[in-house]
Amino acid sequence: MGLRFVSYTISSKDVPGRWSLIAFLPGCNFRCRHCHNWRLVTGEKGYIFEREVLQEATQNPVIDALVLSGGEPTVHNPDKLRAFVERVKSRNSQLKVRIDTNGYNPQVMERLLDVVDGFAVDIKSPLSKRDLYEYTTGTKGLDLERIRESVSIANGLPLTIYRTPRYPWLSEEDVEEIRDFTDSLSSPWFLNEFVKVPSCPFNT
Repeated sequence: MGLRFVSYTISSKDVPGRWSLIAFLPGCNFRCRHCHNWRLVTGEKGYIFEREVLQEATQNPVIDALVLSGGEPTVHNPDKLRAFVERVKSRNSQLKVRIDTNGYNPQVMERLLDVVDGFAVDIKSPLSKRDLYEYTTGTKGLDLERIRESVSIANGLPLTIYRTPRYPWLSEEDVEEIRDFTDSLSSPWFLNEFVKVPSCPFNT
């Protein structure tokens, strides 16, 4: 049995200069405050089979990139993830594939490194501030070295980007620390607008 997705959509914004199919996988190992896709995390949506996503990604003439998002793609079986990407590439070798990730499973990213074209890695707070990272992600006992490792794994791939929402609880010093950290990387970092999600159950 292959992967089970929740939904997909087409976007011209997620990968600059490309029309992308954004395919959403369920589940996540974080419980981030103001998560936009919390219904995917809690399993409140139904499923579609991977063959539908595969067909849309490889047969729609508009699409030239596939983004696996979520939720968190790396909580899924890495062999199934790799096999799916390989099936995509075997049907359309020109299609670019990016994985969106919170960076907490570097071993899964390593398993996918030679079949994808990049990662979008979230850096949710300065990596020197574990308490702040745990507050943002709603997750205790984090090992932030895992995110440092993921940042290193992803760096330099053609479609890799790093992202930080401008959370209102991040100080200017926090943002500058993240900026200083990412300045040493070859892939770009983006500070994105924060959008409040009042309905998210993880905000407490």
